Amino acid sequence: MLNVKKLTRKYKNGSTYINAIDDINANFNVGDFVFILGESGSGKSTLLNVLCGLDTKIDGSVSIDGIDTSTFSKKDWAIYRNHYVGFVFQEYNLIEHLKVWENVALPLQFQGLSKKQAKKKAVIELEKIGLGKFIDKLPNHLSGGQKQRVAIARAFVTDPKIIMADEPTGALDTALGDKIIAYLKEKAKDKIVVIVTHDEDLAEKFANRIITLEDGKILNDSNQVSETITPEKELNLVRPRMKLSMLFKFARNNISSRIFRSIITSSIVSIGYISIFLLTFLILGINSSIASTISSFIPEDQYQIYHIGNEEITTDEMAQISALEHVESVEYVVTEQILLEYQGIPNNSILTSVPYDEVSLQSNTSTLYGEIPSSSDEIIINSLTAANLEGLQYIEKGSEEYVFNSVKNLTVSIKYIDSTGTKTLIGEYKIVGMVVNTSMQPLVYAEYQESLDISNMINNDENIYASQATMYLNTDNEDEISDLRKTLNDNHDIFVMNLYESITSNIDDFMMKALKIFIGIASISLIVSGILIGLVVYTSILERIKEIGILTAIGAKSSSIVGIYLIESAFLGLISSIIASGVALLLTKFINGLFNNFIEKPLNLLTQGLFEMQLLSPNVLVILIVITFSILYAMLAGVIPSLRASKMNAVKALRKE
Repeated sequence: MLNVKKLTRKYKNGSTYINAIDDINANFNVGDFVFILGESGSGKSTLLNVLCGLDTKIDGSVSIDGIDTSTFSKKDWAIYRNHYVGFVFQEYNLIEHLKVWENVALPLQFQGLSKKQAKKKAVIELEKIGLGKFIDKLPNHLSGGQKQRVAIARAFVTDPKIIMADEPTGALDTALGDKIIAYLKEKAKDKIVVIVTHDEDLAEKFANRIITLEDGKILNDSNQVSETITPEKELNLVRPRMKLSMLFKFARNNISSRIFRSIITSSIVSIGYISIFLLTFLILGINSSIASTISSFIPEDQYQIYHIGNEEITTDEMAQISALEHVESVEYVVTEQILLEYQGIPNNSILTSVPYDEVSLQSNTSTLYGEIPSSSDEIIINSLTAANLEGLQYIEKGSEEYVFNSVKNLTVSIKYIDSTGTKTLIGEYKIVGMVVNTSMQPLVYAEYQESLDISNMINNDENIYASQATMYLNTDNEDEISDLRKTLNDNHDIFVMNLYESITSNIDDFMMKALKIFIGIASISLIVSGILIGLVVYTSILERIKEIGILTAIGAKSSSIVGIYLIESAFLGLISSIIASGVALLLTKFINGLFNNFIEKPLNLLTQGLFEMQLLSPNVLVILIVITFSILYAMLAGVIPSLRASKMNAVKALRKE
């Protein structure tokens, strides 16, 4: 039972109001096959739009099976249109990018049926009207009569209580129109059918009730029925919703139907992301190259340990630290001077002692005079140390052998000077060789097995004190290293510093700040990109206004309309980021090739491969982050036009050509 009481619909015309429907009372029962007649402007279509819930700004009331619609929310109206009403339009109003069965199945999918279930019911409905062979066709492959039968199948597929038809034969010839109306009458015996038409002959032929309107009022009702009192109940049906797969389908179909525009738009948007990719790859490449170069000089697993408050570290503490878990070894670093004395005359040069194997590694760039040490009391000195022993600042070119012969076989004393200035004799050594190199610091090279480690040369019964030591670990696990740091800090008052980490972290901070600045500048183009995406989505909405009206008429909620266009925006963001990542990777390969050929290779020839550099360093995580950001940003840009689409007047949308 459909009841209308004191129904009025006003439209504002300037400063006055016009009543399109003026205080109408009418009741409709199951089995009514009602034709509404009247001249243009009499209120026929307005009444139909009110009865089917497309036009809800009314005075008075409309109730269905005792359910008063005056308090309906937008969601309630969507439930009403989807479950209670089947709509047949004059212009068929099929969605062109969906197949015939998909058009018919759409209201069922709004009700939550799976694609398989909805298709099965849709095919059955299509077979009833003789269109079983056309289920996989697109609407533009059908004739006018076939399209109208598809629209009727869509109206009946949810088994609604009411069928509303607005000029259903207006686009058909008389014979075909009669067949359509006859089919409607036969199929809708257990329903309320309301047909708006201007064809009086058609109404006389098929109607069991004719209502004539004039100036928004009922002029005549051929078979007026009294109101049937129906107990009030609540609207308790599944709220219509479009599944995510259907939202994707609508968005994808729209993108593919306008593929050229979509690609052009995405290509323009991608320019900003290309610059972000290249700047990020550049910063990562430079950072990686610097870190690699630093690691060739400073081991990553080498940690400097200091007493908090600059107190000295004793050998006993070093032994305790060496016994800790994850500590591979601890080496002393003595900061006091080692004094070289020759013939009792002190020379104040500070000597650095290293194993002889490092001398051998320099053999390609150094010249060795004399012999390799063969016993623990023999040493090799470098040319600068030899010059100092002779009272010279440097050895003139060509006089190297002469200077070496003057110091060869001389015995020198190496003494340790502590912080109080006290000298302790380490040992006496015979000079058996001299290395000529470019070092600006005096050097003493010991036998291969010995590195002049001060801690081993002073009486082992004495306790050696040093302000720092070098610790090597056998783990790179950050949690384990953090626990070790805490143990040393809490139990020994010792601070641990990784020189490699300290340098690289400062560089990382600088690079990240630079990257933020560069990306901030590049992001200016993204503002323009966001505006462009918003305009493209808005243009798409304007081109598909009628589709919005169709979806609303068959029960789509506002959120579903919003979802379609947000996903369409997301597709544009995805396409633009994919284009950007592809172009950025190609440019990275090209730029790195130029850099390697014209800069890195010549630089490595000069430095004998000391520097390994990569100008741009691609990163998968960066690519994924930018793609994700691009999708979310595009959706954000599409929010305003999507919301406007969801608030569109369905009646006006259906009239849009």
